[in-house]
Amino acid sequence: MLRRTRWFAATLAVASFAWGQGGGRGRGAQQPSSQQTGSPAAEPASGRGGAAAGAGSDDFYNYDTRASGATPIPETASSETHQKISLNGETLAYTARAGFLALHNATTGGSEAHLFYTSYSKEGANDIAGRPLLMFFGGAPGMAAAWQEFGGLGPKRAKLDGTWTDNPNTMLGQADLVFVNPLGTGFSRADQPNRASSFWTSANDVASLGEFVRAYLDRNKRRASPLYLAGEDRGTGRVAGLAAYLSEHDIPVRGVVLLNMAPSADSTAGDAQYLTMLPSLVMTAWVHKKLSPELNAMSAEQIAGQARQFASREYLHALYKGDRMTAEERAKAIADLSRLTGLPKAFVVSNDLRISLDRFGAELMREQHGALSLSDARVAGFAPTLGGRGRGGFFAPPPSPIDLNLSSRSGPFLGAYEAYLQQELGFTAPGDRIYYLDHGGVAGFTAASDDASLANALARDPGMGLFVALNYYDLGAPFYAEEFTLAHLSVSSGVRAHNITLGHYEAGEMTYLDDQELTKLHRDLASFLSQPVRK
Repeated sequence: MLRRTRWFAATLAVASFAWGQGGGRGRGAQQPSSQQTGSPAAEPASGRGGAAAGAGSDDFYNYDTRASGATPIPETASSETHQKISLNGETLAYTARAGFLALHNATTGGSEAHLFYTSYSKEGANDIAGRPLLMFFGGAPGMAAAWQEFGGLGPKRAKLDGTWTDNPNTMLGQADLVFVNPLGTGFSRADQPNRASSFWTSANDVASLGEFVRAYLDRNKRRASPLYLAGEDRGTGRVAGLAAYLSEHDIPVRGVVLLNMAPSADSTAGDAQYLTMLPSLVMTAWVHKKLSPELNAMSAEQIAGQARQFASREYLHALYKGDRMTAEERAKAIADLSRLTGLPKAFVVSNDLRISLDRFGAELMREQHGALSLSDARVAGFAPTLGGRGRGGFFAPPPSPIDLNLSSRSGPFLGAYEAYLQQELGFTAPGDRIYYLDHGGVAGFTAASDDASLANALARDPGMGLFVALNYYDLGAPFYAEEFTLAHLSVSSGVRAHNITLGHYEAGEMTYLDDQELTKLHRDLASFLSQPVRK
């Protein structure tokens, strides 16, 4: 009995911080976490290395923060190539660079870490000072910037067969691009491994990226360029904090791009979590054709509108009243909730009208014995039976849920990206070091969604623009929770009316991986970057 209790406690502890651990947001979670408040002792199995990154395992793949020695990164480990791409019928020549930028201690002058980055700059620009500079900083703690660069926003884009092609939707036509890999992602490393964990707090993460921005601007003489910062998923809290940090250190930020904004804690607390998740569940049922013919025939915008209306009125009323509802009110709420989610009325009743993401997915795909991908609800597949059937026996912990969308993409994507670095950018990683695409290089990370820092940055600079992309099928960042967060953002009426731009996309976690939605995202971002300075 004691062994079972200890195993259960350990399993529960691991599940409670899964989103922030060296991998994609919420891979091991059924409901998205709203905030990470502590630094855990170990990371759950990554699925690739199979052991806790940074926790002192002997796994060769995972980064071990116990080590005190490291091979220095040579300052010459960088590359520069000159390339061309055709955009809108015109040829754009650009310089591509790949390499490391050292982060120096302001007091000692010594190097603390080296961050790996790639950059793309238009050649022959008439007004280099006036040309926008758009910097990407990856996604959730542990997610490298290669996804944004090679997934759809850089000059080359990965194909599903593991090759790549010119990208007509690159943002290079509108701005020079820099893709920054925070410490523990890509090839970025602390100079001494046993110092790495000191970078993995919200404050130190932002400070290290702030130093990267300062050093990059100074070295490349780009202080006068309009600066835009871009983050994704749980990394949007990082970018919000970075915008405020740079403003405090006299580096103005023209605009912030949030691809799947991390919802605020208030939007996913208590009954609010069911309220803000519901429209995503409705969209999931709709895309899998689990609704009535008249609902299935609606457009994405129409069914999203129906879901919002129900959630903000009848469903909100039902959750607020609880057992104070009349029999008629309760019966109608159950019937409407069943109609919009495709779930049986008995299931709605048994869950007291509060439908968690894991139970929803299991019930919706029950006949197919399937599971939904957290990163993209459109992708579903076979769900293995959990429980004591494996060789580990009854006491073995259950395997982590599989995100079928990311697991099918990550391998070919990483192989193609590393080949691209070598073959087209002429970059070879020193010491055969591992490129951490989405796990393995980051251990316990203390981070949080940071709407307060975003509000602070907008207060400091009322001219700063904000673009937010909201995706209908990303279950880890429910679009209605993001809308809730923005609606409660503490900003002036002028900023709310003129500085904030929203885009809604029929896509999963990474908008740019969807061909059709990438075209729309490119158009929206190009419009955002071309907006005049706001007053």
